[in-house]
Amino acid sequence: MAKERKFEFAPLPLVTDIQEEEQSTAKESVPEGAPTKVTFDCDYVLMENMKDYGYWEGLTQKDIILESLRLYFEDKEIRPRPDKIRNRTKVGRKPKSAAE
Repeated sequence: MAKERKFEFAPLPLVTDIQEEEQSTAKESVPEGAPTKVTFDCDYVLMENMKDYGYWEGLTQKDIILESLRLYFEDKEIRPRPDKIRNRTKVGRKPKSAAE
């Protein structure tokens, strides 16, 4: 026998609510470029907490990290890096064709 589960469904947002939200976020956001892949080390406990939270809330790890970063930088003053630093060549592995 399957357990009876009771679900609560939230009402769908009205079209006017969605349009107002899009207009408010469009004013606040900086134009976005192409997405960039990021790899970093993370504490095991933080990663497990994120996976557990994402499972129960129906969010991906990407969604959680992007929302966290957006909230973190919301009240920060961000100064751009100097052009010399911004335009320097990327550091990393050399392409396989160049390495012999």
